[in-house]
Amino acid sequence: MHKSTRITIEQVIGQRLLFNIPIYQRLYVWGSDQVKVLLDDLVAACEAEKDFYLGGTLVIEQNRSAGELPLLDLIDGQQRFTTLWLLSIALGRLAAKRGRDETNYLADFRHVARDGRLEPRIRFAIRPEVSGFFDALLAGSQVPDVAAAASLSRAITEIEGYVDDHAELSLTRFSAFIRSRVQMVLTRVPAQTDLNRLFEVINNRGVQLQHHEILKARLLANLTTGRRREVYGQLWDACSHMNDYVEKNLRTAAGLKLAPLYEGADAGADTEALADPASVREALERLAADREEQVLSLDAILRGEVKNEKRKPGANADEDYEADAVRSIITFPMLLQHVLRIFLHRRGQPDIDKILDKDLLQVFQAHWLDTTASPEEREAEVMAFIDLLWRSRYLFDKHVIKWIKDEEEEIHGIRRLRINTSGNSRSLVRDSRDVEPAFAMLQSMLYHSQQLTTHYWLTPLLNYLIDKGGAHAHAYLKYLDHHLLCSTSEEPLIRRTRRFVEQPWYDGFELRDMADCLSGNAGTRFAHYWFYKLEYILWERYRQEEGDAWLAFRMTAKNSVEHVSPQHAEVFDSNKVSKDVLDTFGNLALVSRGVNSEYGNKPYVEKRARFQERNALRADSLKLALIYKNEHWNDVRAGQHHAQMIAEYKTYEASVRAIADRFGCYKT
Repeated sequence: MHKSTRITIEQVIGQRLLFNIPIYQRLYVWGSDQVKVLLDDLVAACEAEKDFYLGGTLVIEQNRSAGELPLLDLIDGQQRFTTLWLLSIALGRLAAKRGRDETNYLADFRHVARDGRLEPRIRFAIRPEVSGFFDALLAGSQVPDVAAAASLSRAITEIEGYVDDHAELSLTRFSAFIRSRVQMVLTRVPAQTDLNRLFEVINNRGVQLQHHEILKARLLANLTTGRRREVYGQLWDACSHMNDYVEKNLRTAAGLKLAPLYEGADAGADTEALADPASVREALERLAADREEQVLSLDAILRGEVKNEKRKPGANADEDYEADAVRSIITFPMLLQHVLRIFLHRRGQPDIDKILDKDLLQVFQAHWLDTTASPEEREAEVMAFIDLLWRSRYLFDKHVIKWIKDEEEEIHGIRRLRINTSGNSRSLVRDSRDVEPAFAMLQSMLYHSQQLTTHYWLTPLLNYLIDKGGAHAHAYLKYLDHHLLCSTSEEPLIRRTRRFVEQPWYDGFELRDMADCLSGNAGTRFAHYWFYKLEYILWERYRQEEGDAWLAFRMTAKNSVEHVSPQHAEVFDSNKVSKDVLDTFGNLALVSRGVNSEYGNKPYVEKRARFQERNALRADSLKLALIYKNEHWNDVRAGQHHAQMIAEYKTYEASVRAIADRFGCYKT
């Protein structure tokens, strides 16, 4: 007999619950993106003073003797729960580091007092190396370097880097919010439960309905015929699986041949039938009609009433499909909200307030569904929205980066469709080489430098692609990025992007003067965006002349500002800058936290040697690559580098102005 209750972190603490990860459960596997998304959601809920639902957590109660603490085997929800526990550790460290009367209200979530000692609230069964890692975290001692805890170690580094980057975030308020306002549904099943039967039930039942599935049901209920609901449902389902290409989803689900819908494609104009929702719907309807014709009664077959029509040449030809495994940069609820923004704009209706995965139903209810439209009007609106969803998703797959597996790592890339004909067989193939690498690199810069849970720049980009196609999309994105993110406007980003949806070449914002923006001694307070953008500018301009290492450069997640001449040198170093230059932009670069820890306070010559050795085949930081061309480092060299970087920004800004002039949209 299972029992489900809604419980807060404060109640978990009060009930002195201990959690165990059984040996048959997988280890912690969350990566930086998943950790960052959870943190973004928590911070957003804290700022909005709203309860935060962590999700369902399934546990098995272990038998215990009188007086023993409740021990619960964590069966489902362990990734989220473990991340929350790591956050409680990180907040304790950071509160001690910040001082200034910061309090960690999750201090007693980290442990439970038991038999005269503090025991971590969460542990892994029969994995002593991971348990030792947890004990060291709790004690604040040096954590052991063990392979089984590698993901845990990376996650806590990501958490600390994230909170460090949000210096304005009050740790006292944030930890108090998590303690009292973060909730989960704790479902307990008794210790004697048959595990095989439990897992069978879980697998058969599947997960609870997601919000986008509920939204789909609500929208399709407005369509008046079964065939219409079927076809629009197929379009929706194909769009909803974000970690595969949309045409592959449609082919798998509906059995639709794709080559006839892609023949004659123009990569720039996006005029292929596959990009047109009406053409795709017609093909689905024809396919359904053909299948109905083929369902003949036994009596008709016996009477010989089987049609023997001549088929067009090639109609029976086999059609294969090939594409690399991919992962989307956004979730389906995020895509739905980007499409809703475009949909509302085209109907002259106000924009949504914020893109937020967890508020999908509320966003749609508040901004579209809660209207007094007639049934006929509502049906037309639903069909128009799903048509727009299909076109947006198709163009998203065609022109927007995806995570693509490349040997042992994932990279950003844009892979285009083509038809490969061999004999009587035709294949629709997603090329394994990148198209428009500069367009992909610019998007990768935006991906890494912006909030992962919103990516507001996608709304005006998708709107532009829908109206104008992809022929000049890279030039447009350069204009959009520069005028959106280099402006002096204090408007919320969502409001700024609406202006570019309404007027794609909007030029009403005053642009920052980069010499002023990058001046001063801001040190670690320089916005990470400026570093990321500079990497794109340098790569675009110099990659051909700098050679293979620059051509192989990729944008990667970086969250730590590195001082080339260190703040606290380990040894005397003649290659150093003065205090006046230490925190200037010319002495700084953005690196991963691991690189920052490795370089630390080492002298310039040693840092330079390490960098050049490790970056011989692929440059990790182009700004550092330029810096380490210098054999010596001092105030003069740092000042020269600073001036060069500002000059690169100015040159790039002139090229963006040239784009605007070419399209006749820049107001002089």
